[in-house]
Amino acid sequence: MSRLVFVLAALTAVSACGIKGDLDRPDPLWNSEDAIRRDCERQIENNEDLDPRCQQYQTGARTP
Repeated sequence: MSRLVFVLAALTAVSACGIKGDLDRPDPLWNSEDAIRRDCERQIENNEDLDPRCQQYQTGARTP
């Protein structure tokens, strides 16, 4: 019985230490420009909040 209580307490403690909010996905190691462009196009089509990197695809301006 005490083992069950210990397991339930451990699961409760572990479940409480999650990261809140969305995690940022890192840029890919290759073809990053293509991946960013595809993500931006998907975000625009779905009317989602745009990533700051999508600015260049909206205005056509390039960032150095």
